[in-house]
Amino acid sequence: MKRMIGVGLLLGGVVALGGLPVSAQASLFLDSWGVDYDSWAPSVPGPMQVSYTVEDWKVGDNSDGYLGPGWGGQAYDAEASYMATDGDYLYVAIVTGFPLSGRNHGNDHYDAGDIALDIDNDGNYDFAVDSDQSGKLRGGSLVWQNPAINNAPTWGGASDPLRVTSWTTTANTQFSYASWEGRYAIEAVIDLDDMGGPSSSYGLHWTMGCGNDVLEDQMMVSNPVPEPASLLLLGGGLGLAGILRRRRNQVSA
Repeated sequence: MKRMIGVGLLLGGVVALGGLPVSAQASLFLDSWGVDYDSWAPSVPGPMQVSYTVEDWKVGDNSDGYLGPGWGGQAYDAEASYMATDGDYLYVAIVTGFPLSGRNHGNDHYDAGDIALDIDNDGNYDFAVDSDQSGKLRGGSLVWQNPAINNAPTWGGASDPLRVTSWTTTANTQFSYASWEGRYAIEAVIDLDDMGGPSSSYGLHWTMGCGNDVLEDQMMVSNPVPEPASLLLLGGGLGLAGILRRRRNQVSA
């Protein structure tokens, strides 16, 4: 039996347990981590291990500018990324100025990229959170698309890859891509059983479909095995509505 923490939030008196948040200004779990776009720093109590990277473009919200590797200003900015684990689940999040509907440039339309995950930080992306397909977890024989396809610039290759185009296995996730704190938050909660169990380290890579900006992070896990007795509930002032308990059916041979 697993306990998922930080997902069931009490939002305006309505309980959201899994699935999409009940409010357009809600968050799957970043709200309960006390994150806002002034500091980007999370505050997560207990044994939950968290890693985050900030790459916020601060020159101005409405003006154009060089983001590194591309151009575009706030409309294309990759603000911050987050990874955390409690030994049962992997929590990943991206905060960006890139909207849910994507952006048009000339005759081209660009959607958000997929979240690439590297298990054990060996330089190979093992899984993808497919942002175009309700956050489904893709794995096995992944084929990735990079910015050079469809005549898009490569930005020196820093934004490779963009999205996964084929796979052999698929699993569901808790997923949300919602307006949040004046930006957009792409969040997923992944059952580690669907990723082969807990790992000692994880890597994350994300860029939007045009490749203008990129986020990367790595997390070392000191204790990848969960300790249920020590798990703490996350509140962050919002209140935790409950614990989502997942029961797996026991099938006898």
